[in-house]
Amino acid sequence: MRFLFGLALCAALAACGGGGDPAAPDVPAVVTITPNGAATLASGAGLQLSATYRDTKGRVVNNPSITWTTADASVATVAQSGLVVGVRTGTADITATSAGASSSVTVTVTPGAAVKLVVTTQPAGAASGVLLTTQPVVEVRDNADNLVTTGSVLVAVGVSGGTVTGTTSLTAQQGVARFTDLTVRGTIGSRTLVFTSGALASAASNSFDLSAGPAVAIGYRGTPPRLRSGIAGGASGVAAQLLDSEGNDAALSGRAVTVAVSGGAGTTNVSGTAAVTNAQGRALFSALTVTGVAGARTLTFRADNITNPATATLTLLGGAPQRVVVERDVPLTVESNTIVSPAPIVRLVDSVGNASPESGVTIRATSSGATLASATAVTDTLGRATFSGLSFISGTGARTVQFAATGLAEVTSRSIEVTPPDVSPQPTSILTAASDADTAVRNIELGTTTSVRTPFLLARDAQGQAMATTGVRWVSRDPTRATVAADGRITGAQPGRTFVVAQASRNAGIADSVLVFVPRSGTGPIVRATLPSYRVRTDTFSITIEIVPRDGRTLSAADMEIAWPGSRAGVFSPFNVTGFSTLAANVQTQFVDAQQSLRLTWASTAPVSGAVQLIRLRCTVNQRGQGNQVVITLNQLLQGDLSDITAVTSVFNPVVVIP
Repeated sequence: MRFLFGLALCAALAACGGGGDPAAPDVPAVVTITPNGAATLASGAGLQLSATYRDTKGRVVNNPSITWTTADASVATVAQSGLVVGVRTGTADITATSAGASSSVTVTVTPGAAVKLVVTTQPAGAASGVLLTTQPVVEVRDNADNLVTTGSVLVAVGVSGGTVTGTTSLTAQQGVARFTDLTVRGTIGSRTLVFTSGALASAASNSFDLSAGPAVAIGYRGTPPRLRSGIAGGASGVAAQLLDSEGNDAALSGRAVTVAVSGGAGTTNVSGTAAVTNAQGRALFSALTVTGVAGARTLTFRADNITNPATATLTLLGGAPQRVVVERDVPLTVESNTIVSPAPIVRLVDSVGNASPESGVTIRATSSGATLASATAVTDTLGRATFSGLSFISGTGARTVQFAATGLAEVTSRSIEVTPPDVSPQPTSILTAASDADTAVRNIELGTTTSVRTPFLLARDAQGQAMATTGVRWVSRDPTRATVAADGRITGAQPGRTFVVAQASRNAGIADSVLVFVPRSGTGPIVRATLPSYRVRTDTFSITIEIVPRDGRTLSAADMEIAWPGSRAGVFSPFNVTGFSTLAANVQTQFVDAQQSLRLTWASTAPVSGAVQLIRLRCTVNQRGQGNQVVITLNQLLQGDLSDITAVTSVFNPVVVIP
């Protein structure tokens, strides 16, 4: 047994190397990177690295756990797969580590392809037409903002507004374009330089302010100059401005500037023609005084060290008022206690005779031996005063009117014949039907086409004495316009006019009638010619033209024609219009059609409420036993807000019967 155990032990020892070569020693574990040593790649490009791990016996370990790191991630990054990506130019060590063993490779990153331009030095110190005090510098960069020093890149420059001059295209040297002689021209304000190069992304500079350049010209600034004759302009007078080559205001003080004045009618006297520029380059001619006939003048400005003069057109206006003159004289005749029409107009003039645009001056009108009403007027912005309401209250015969203002020479009008007021008797009738609300002898107006009015009956004998009446029979000549009941109640039917006759039932010879006027329905105004009765029994009579609002409207203007069938060659009429008097201010009249009609316009300076009496016609009877009418044609009527109300206005043309 012991023998067998010994043999077995010997065999075991032999199997364990107890005999032959000794076992190999351990070695350090190793990581090997491929490619090894150093590598180069462009910015933005990738490089795949791999690593092999050997253990202490020198054996390759399959699928070892490798950790990849970079010494400078701003230069190159590495993924755990071993993929290296270049970021910016420079070098970075990439290390692979496994089980305590590591190895590194140095990666050099070079610039990538050029993709954009970048402004590295911003332009500054920009005055129009002057070299930039700080010239711009532009670099060529790749996508990672690396300077690309290779290749030939041509960089061009432009400007946002205006022009840029100098060397505006430059080839970059080592990726850098250094501009040295750029000048920007244009109007003052914010500017930006823009740099371009083919397909590369352009670059814009920071904005900078372009200021005015040196003074090389002179010009006039502002609205066309205006001066009043003989009056210096003062702080708001004529001024000239120094300019740079682009027309910007050039700020330069102390430069001497002169102005010359030429043109215009007559003799022109000029003073105060020298000035000096202030800090803004502006020369104010505050003492410039031009005296002469109003009109256009040419101003010529010259400045020291500037070759070309500048011109501007001066408008010379009237100067300070010296006297009053008549612009529109008084008419040849006027009726006492009526408004002088057309209204006289006077104006102010200066020492040369120019119209003086002096507003707010009070002009007074007087007449020796007469009393005037509305005898003051105030000048407007043109220096004109209109005596719209002037009238003679007392004093008849040949008169003159003196117009004067404080401190000014007065003026006397031509002679005007002042006639006594119209006192012709008003016509009456024997038997009259009239409004029950009015005992005067008159026509009847209905308020609307459905209004009802009840006249009363007044009977008089041939001597005009009141007399008793028995029954009365009523008749409407045109029932389509108005009807009349047995008790005398009149009802309107449709717009128009008709006669309603009242006849004594027991004496057919005693009769009279009223003229009934039915206006348009609604509340529009009425334009009418009024007289106490359409039946005229006197040799002279008057007709008044008036406008009557019915609903509280205000009135502002009217235009109409008034016609009458006066006698003329081959035509006979029972009466003629022999004269007239205007009753409202601002009434203008003109005879037309061989004196058989009158054009009348009226305009108020402010809306008028209530009835407006415009004119009174003085009429003379030619022959009795006839009849006719006055015809009013309304062209336009404006209410207070200047809207046209002609379409809703009714016109009443009365009949005139001369028995």
